[in-house]
Amino acid sequence: MSEERLISTGVVEALKIIVSGGFGAAVASCIGTWFVNKKLQAQKLEHDQKIASLQSKLQRKHTVHKLQFEKEFQLYVELWKELVNVRSTVIITPTLDMMPMDKPHYEVYKERFESAVDAFNKTNGLFEYNRPFYHDDVSEITGKLLVRCRGYINNVSVMLRDKRDYDKLFDKADELLRKLPDEIHEIEKAIKGRIGLLQEAEIVE
Repeated sequence: MSEERLISTGVVEALKIIVSGGFGAAVASCIGTWFVNKKLQAQKLEHDQKIASLQSKLQRKHTVHKLQFEKEFQLYVELWKELVNVRSTVIITPTLDMMPMDKPHYEVYKERFESAVDAFNKTNGLFEYNRPFYHDDVSEITGKLLVRCRGYINNVSVMLRDKRDYDKLFDKADELLRKLPDEIHEIEKAIKGRIGLLQEAEIVE
C-alpha cells in the first residue's frame, strides 16, 4: 500500500508541476503577445500619422485658389498677345527685305523702329510689372528674349541716329530672325505646361 501511495503521490506532484508549468507558459505567451500587439499598434499609429501628414502637405501643394488660377491664366493671355506683336515688328533690318520704291531706307527703318519700340515697351512693361506672378520657367525664357530684342533695337537706334551703316545690322537682324521663333516656341511650351499643372491641381473657391 505504501508503495502504491508513493507512486500515486508522485504522479499527482508531477501533474501539478506539468499543469503549473503549462499555465505559466500560457501566461507568459499571452503577455508577450500583448506587448507585441501594443508595439505594432503604436508603430501603425505613427505610420498612419506620417501618411496623413504627407497627404495633407501634398493636398496643399496641389490646391490652387480659383482667383490665383484666373489671375495667372489672364497674365499669360496678355503676355502671349504682346509677344506676338514683338515677333511681328522687331525685325527691322533683315538682309532679304521688301523695300518700297518711293521711300529712302532711312524712312522705312525709322517707321519699323518706332513700331518695334512701341511693341517692345508694351511687352516689357507688362512683363516687369507682373514678373512675380509668372512661373519661373515662363519668366526666365521671356526675360532672355526681351534682353535680346532690346539689344538689337538699341543697335538700330544708334544706326538711325547716325543715319549710316545700315548694312552692318543685316547679320544681327538675321540672327534674331532665326532665334526668335524658337524662343517664342519655348515660351509657348512653358505656358502650356504651367496651365496644365494648374488644371491638374484642385481648384477651390
